[in-house]
Amino acid sequence: MNEPEVIRPEDFRFANWIERTFWGFHAVMMKEWIEVLNDKFTLAIILCVPIFQMIIYGFGVSFDVRRVDTVIVDQDRRPQSQILLDKMNATDYFNFRARVSSREEAVKMIVAGRARVAIIIPPGFSNKVAQNVPSQVQVLIDGSDSTVASAVGNAAIASGQNRSIEIMRELLNVSAVQNPIDVRTRMLFNPDMRTTNFILPGLVGFMAQTITLFLTVNSIVKEREVGTLEQLLVTPVRPLGLMVGKLIPYGIIGFIGTNLLLASMVLIFNVPIAGNVFLLEACIAIFVFVSLSIGILISTVSSNQAQAMHVASFVLIPSVLLSGFIFPRESMPLLLNWLGYTIPLTYFLQIQRGIVLRGAGVEDLWQWILPLLFFGILLIWISVKRFRTTVG
Repeated sequence: MNEPEVIRPEDFRFANWIERTFWGFHAVMMKEWIEVLNDKFTLAIILCVPIFQMIIYGFGVSFDVRRVDTVIVDQDRRPQSQILLDKMNATDYFNFRARVSSREEAVKMIVAGRARVAIIIPPGFSNKVAQNVPSQVQVLIDGSDSTVASAVGNAAIASGQNRSIEIMRELLNVSAVQNPIDVRTRMLFNPDMRTTNFILPGLVGFMAQTITLFLTVNSIVKEREVGTLEQLLVTPVRPLGLMVGKLIPYGIIGFIGTNLLLASMVLIFNVPIAGNVFLLEACIAIFVFVSLSIGILISTVSSNQAQAMHVASFVLIPSVLLSGFIFPRESMPLLLNWLGYTIPLTYFLQIQRGIVLRGAGVEDLWQWILPLLFFGILLIWISVKRFRTTVG
């Protein structure tokens, strides 16, 4: 015969504790679900941004060096020189962008950032090859990025050695002591191949964008959240005057912060500025202006600080990955490479590295400065219109 179940007092205490602890659990959970689903903007960002990041990381992030922009100075213009160039092109390390007639023109293109490598084949190259007389081929390399420079230099030397072996076989002179083709590489900038010299100027640009962006976004969105923005709007101050008045202090802070980073780069890490400091300061001011306009635009599409932070991250991550800050843009797929041209940091990095590392001037960098200035004007115009529509 089964004994009756004994109900102990502690059982009641445990059941009561469970009931008290989780009372209203279902109602709170449903409330949170409703709030999350109603905030479709934040929900879309949370779900879509990781997918976007994964695509960029998967396709765009690579330290492999491919299709580096190259200019050719072929002073021989005969079949042997073309065969050597074809050998180099077949390695997939070089992307032949242009042919020029002199070494000086090639150097100007490298200084301006339109090429990273110049291959110079001297006159009489084919005659010397036919006579099995060693002939030097010079390869000038922008050494700013030590990873790219080292890979390209090794590829050029290997191409010359492979072609030399073929020539010796063709001439039945496999026992020759010297190679017919002697490829000599020379680093035009950053001869010590210091990675710091390449990374730190880019870091200054990225940190300048980050500081200015978050200052602007947090200021306007926070005022909207607490309601003080609407209070300011009922005063005689017009929306445009209000916006400019709020942003100028942050622009000054961003400009000063960028210059402190620049001074740290020079004084602490011994990265010299090869070009005109005043030109660099003017370009920094333009870039801070662009970053401010991005922050305004983000603040006009965000209703709270959480949304603003998510959108800002959505802007900053592609800036790191697609601008050439760390990863070589030449190695990216064509679509992502072109997408990088929609990022203002891409242009500022070209300007800053050109001035700091290569001593470039306005005549070399105008094709980067003008688009950056255009970005600033376009973004500030869009931001002003959205700001007036949102709060006006």
